[in-house]
Amino acid sequence: MRSLVTSRARHRIPVRARSAVALLLVSAALGLGSATGAAAATTSPPALNLNYPSCPSVLSAGESDGCVTELQHQLNLRGANLTVDGSFGPATTTAVQNFQTTAGLAADGQVGPATKGALYAVSLTPVKLTSLRCPATIHAGQQDGCVSELQNLLNAHGANLTADGSFGPATTTAVKNYQTSAGLAADGYVGPATKASLYNLPAPVTPPSQGAGLYASVVSLAQNATQQYIPYAWDGGKDSNPGPTYGSCALYSGAINPCPAGNTVGLDCSGFTRWIYWQAGAGDIGLATDNQIANPRFHAVDRSQAVPGDLVFFGANASSPEHVGIYTGTVNGVPMMINAPFTGAYTRSDPVSMASNLIGYYHYTL
Repeated sequence: MRSLVTSRARHRIPVRARSAVALLLVSAALGLGSATGAAAATTSPPALNLNYPSCPSVLSAGESDGCVTELQHQLNLRGANLTVDGSFGPATTTAVQNFQTTAGLAADGQVGPATKGALYAVSLTPVKLTSLRCPATIHAGQQDGCVSELQNLLNAHGANLTADGSFGPATTTAVKNYQTSAGLAADGYVGPATKASLYNLPAPVTPPSQGAGLYASVVSLAQNATQQYIPYAWDGGKDSNPGPTYGSCALYSGAINPCPAGNTVGLDCSGFTRWIYWQAGAGDIGLATDNQIANPRFHAVDRSQAVPGDLVFFGANASSPEHVGIYTGTVNGVPMMINAPFTGAYTRSDPVSMASNLIGYYHYTL
């Protein structure tokens, strides 16, 4: 088995992403996301990062696709109030022009490279620490709106920081001082316990075992994730605390260049399955695909015996898995899964057949 260090980057769908998108569009046309056992269908085409190769270099009025879905989502994050329907109509044009004016760009209503860059630029506007836009653990070296929010919270508890969004030595010291005063381990890392304390919320607890309800809980949590715009981040979700993290560009081979993972808070495929199973009360099932498939609590089952909530692995063989998703049942005879598919996409529902090298279905033993 590969070591964790060399295998952690092996979390990608081993087929061409463009083919995956085409398969997804076919499944949407067949209504595969609308029945019990699969994620609820969305009212818009699945979002794609604006820099993904399938998106045009310039988006303009009249376009209707997943690139526009993404544009509308990004504009809403910045104060627009658009219906996310994937259709570039007058309201989207106005929202683009308003954003361009705010960003100091020519307000032509067209979304070219400069506007895309501004939409994806790291913002220092405060972001609630417990939102999915912040990493599971915030630490030194990070620079974004999560750190701005952290600095404001620390200042409200007696620190005297410049809220510049940069997690430097002064912020580390302030975090440790706060943790000591709050009776927490003073390690300088802002994980779930420190976040909760800063907001005067109850201390987080490890999710309890769901017993026989585990599988239904896994499916429900995965379905909910498809509605939360959690982006794929290469190597994301590998922190000591399960959940979204900044990704890594080590061994990156995604379709968007330069690699966006280092500036993306999200999950890769195994980071997603790890987070979902942890929330369902199964504990930590492993960081990477090879850790998870080798976890003694999982065992291979025939597809006819698979139940929604099982894991489905892809790759050359069980010793070299490359992708993993959560099986959610069949719709019109088509097996479906929820997964973090590839750089540029969000967590979503796809046919299991979107990848050709299926290893098999794996059931978690209670």
